[in-house]
Amino acid sequence: MKNGSFVLGELIMVSKRQLLLAVTAGLAVLVLGTSASFADYVPGQILVKYRSDIKRTDSLMTPLYHVLGVSSVYRFSGAMEGLEQITLATDESIESAIEVLSRNPNIEYAQPNYKLYLMPNESAPKPKAGRGPCWPGTPPEECDPTECWIPGVNFPPGCHAGEGGGGGPIPIPTGEPGGGEPSNPPAEDPALNAVPAEVTPPVADPRLSEAYGIAKVGAPAAWDINKGHKEFIVAVIDTGIDYNHEDLAFNVWRNPNPGPKNDVVGYDFVHDDGAPFDDHMHGSHCAGTIGAVGGNGKGVAGVNQRVSIMGLKFLSAQGEGDTAGAIKAIDYAIEHGARVLSNSWGGKGDEQNTALHDAIDRAKAKDVLFIAAAGNDGANNDLADPSYPAAFDNDNLISVAATDKNDKMASFSNYGVKTTHLAAPGVSILSTIPGNKYFKLDGTSMACPHVAGAAALLWSHHPEWNYKRVKETLMKTVDPLPALSGKTVTGGRINVFNALRSTD
Repeated sequence: MKNGSFVLGELIMVSKRQLLLAVTAGLAVLVLGTSASFADYVPGQILVKYRSDIKRTDSLMTPLYHVLGVSSVYRFSGAMEGLEQITLATDESIESAIEVLSRNPNIEYAQPNYKLYLMPNESAPKPKAGRGPCWPGTPPEECDPTECWIPGVNFPPGCHAGEGGGGGPIPIPTGEPGGGEPSNPPAEDPALNAVPAEVTPPVADPRLSEAYGIAKVGAPAAWDINKGHKEFIVAVIDTGIDYNHEDLAFNVWRNPNPGPKNDVVGYDFVHDDGAPFDDHMHGSHCAGTIGAVGGNGKGVAGVNQRVSIMGLKFLSAQGEGDTAGAIKAIDYAIEHGARVLSNSWGGKGDEQNTALHDAIDRAKAKDVLFIAAAGNDGANNDLADPSYPAAFDNDNLISVAATDKNDKMASFSNYGVKTTHLAAPGVSILSTIPGNKYFKLDGTSMACPHVAGAAALLWSHHPEWNYKRVKETLMKTVDPLPALSGKTVTGGRINVFNALRSTD
């Protein structure tokens, strides 16, 4: 923290003259062969962690940067001290550069800046006859990219919603996900409205019965014990949130000490500003399951009727991001008091993503729970090529599979008796999306926020607990389901009422 603002790090540019001096040596080093292979990553970017006892002086670092042919360096600060995001000026493979860095005794590890993505959505509507919207899997010649999936809603970004659609298409932001200035700035984000008044006495939420997952996890019964607390902060690390949504605004976090980027409700690491508006719909949907306002007479209610939802955007309108952005979001959440992090994203084959694993460990050190969607590949995360971060071994992590309204495991859900802890509803889940709208989606992405919400509700009832006791209690009080036997650690679906009742 510096003067009430969160300092992420500093960007260091390497001059053209320095690069010219280094280019010959750099190319000579980078042609070294390597047998290493990596999952999808940002071209030319490497995350480097230096030993804690190393002082990165100019005399030490300049020769290294020169040899590699580095054009810029982003030095993380605070809890991330010692981590750098370097960008190479040459087009040589980063595998060779990583091999060179890994032999340096001053360096703990060097890795690619792995790309991370939203979990593939399983609930996209089927194509209509003729040239309808371009749903996933639709051949381009059979669809119209200007057609919106939802009438009147600008989704996916760039479509034409027409009348009532909020003023035309939302431009697709460009630029490198995960930090830095985009090459073309996004459209101006909606101004943050004032916090709406609390509805008293409470008024029934008209579509709550359609959100069957809320009942499945025992939330309505739990509300007789605890409805949640505005003091408890849950970070939705995703595509952002619609912070003005009629069913979210009252429960959106307010930063008591916003920094120079006016980060009142969270942060946008894609566009480097303080307005994490959701230009997709995924993050808003997750936020609604955690904490759509209960008793306000609108839409649905989340697992928590009262909570503070922090919006952290590191995924673009296309649902793409990277490890550097995820780390920044995780550390922002930790620094600003979030106790539960909801993470409905991941990547395949990223078992070497030590930087992300370390970030989750930093959350552990601050007594923070990290909830992760297991993935939508219908695969066993215990075996080869699992989904990360869900398959990591951090003990403050809860990995979540998806079930349907009949308590069957969703056909698309990943599982794993060693790596997947429990399940939650994730099929045809009704929740909030931008523009005061509601929509049903499928995926472990939808199951994850049910568990994040349950963790928040339980923990807000026992604020003296630590993450271990919250996790253990949630796992011990699941509803056992035959469909989950031998598929998850607990063999059960989350039940927050059981969790609360077991401790009262």
